[in-house]
Amino acid sequence: MSGPPARARARVIDSGRALRLRAEAASLLDDLGHSVRTRFPYPIAYRWRESEARISAGDAQAAYAAILDTAEQLLCYVAQLVLALTHARQITLGAVTAIRDKLAGGRSGPGFGDWANVLNEAATSRQLNNLPEAHPLNDIRTLLAHADAENARQALSERRNDQAHLRRVDPIDLPHAIDVAFADLTRLVERARFLADLPLLEVTDVRWDAFARSARVEYRELAGDHPVVPTRTMTSPSNDLETGSLYLRDTYGSLHLLRPFLIGRDCPICRTWSTFHAERVPKGAVVFKSLEHGHTWEDTSPGARRLLSHVGLV
Repeated sequence: MSGPPARARARVIDSGRALRLRAEAASLLDDLGHSVRTRFPYPIAYRWRESEARISAGDAQAAYAAILDTAEQLLCYVAQLVLALTHARQITLGAVTAIRDKLAGGRSGPGFGDWANVLNEAATSRQLNNLPEAHPLNDIRTLLAHADAENARQALSERRNDQAHLRRVDPIDLPHAIDVAFADLTRLVERARFLADLPLLEVTDVRWDAFARSARVEYRELAGDHPVVPTRTMTSPSNDLETGSLYLRDTYGSLHLLRPFLIGRDCPICRTWSTFHAERVPKGAVVFKSLEHGHTWEDTSPGARRLLSHVGLV
């Protein structure tokens, strides 16, 4: 089989390989799971992958917990975007008061209900009705604006509350509970598809050219379910970008600072690059919690509390 027919067959297979790969890639565009794992911001993609892996492994208790964790962290992530973007426009939402009180309590931080309140208020706030057409809040406000997503959110919130108060699902009922909860999570994620168009960036270096009036920016686009991604470059007309900070890039290419609502850094516990938000503000410190795995780190520097006070969280 080493003669002309074999060589011809090899050429046909080789020439068709690119076409087959393109067809396969095109078929995956309609696969929500593939889109989340490859194009959603890292904290959400990571949590989604964890849910799928737990379901596939057949560990019912772990799978059910992972689904509820993913739902809560999805709302938390989007709520942090809302808080950062509204603060940048000098708009204060009423839901911030409850979050500030819980942060100051020092025992348990904001949770599922608080993030949902931020998103529900953003969806109905008149202060946000006249945003520029390209502003990312216009998409973000739609997450819970539809009845199916809000119903799914309420159902998942009730399940999360039952888990927290030890009203656990009977093992016999767990397979059905997993199916229903994952279906609700899928509805929420479907409504959050806009996240694929609002990438999370970590700026790693900025070099300002005073004569060209532009900056050469090195950054990592934290898309997909792994934090190790290549460094890319772009130009920006802004000279106030922060090295080491996280930004949201909108569909027009503008960058929106997310610090201190979201902070990216290596986790001191698992040593993995992670995304953190403020969870508690006990006396003399700020405790940040990871969206990906729930690990915490404590910042006792005076600047940590002062920074949160600048944005109304203390």
